[in-house]
Amino acid sequence: MINSKRKHLLLGFACALVSFMLLFIGIKYAAKNQINSSNILAYAIFSVMVGSAAGLFSFFKLKISLYTFLACMFIGFFEMIRAFVSGMTGWGDLIGVMSLIMWSIIGIVAGIFFELSFHLYKKYKK
Repeated sequence: MINSKRKHLLLGFACALVSFMLLFIGIKYAAKNQINSSNILAYAIFSVMVGSAAGLFSFFKLKISLYTFLACMFIGFFEMIRAFVSGMTGWGDLIGVMSLIMWSIIGIVAGIFFELSFHLYKKYKK
């Protein structure tokens, strides 16, 4: 039981750490923006939310939601870095962060929707 809880905590911590590192590297090097303490706090809060969502999906054994959420986070980080690199005459940093947030919300909502649809399908199939 304890080992099982540790697995979910480790998954959430790993997702939070990877999210923080991708945000930091993306904004520092791809967008070439200066990083200050308020930025680091915002990255940490966002990363804890991402890690918490992934850990909770894993804890409640919502595999479809977890994989959908992680796939959307991957797409979101890809879109963020792509927007940073393309420039867009000063709007790339804002558009990049907004696309990351939109993809994370899409990942949570779509994951829960797919999980609920699969649950209802199994329930009424019988």
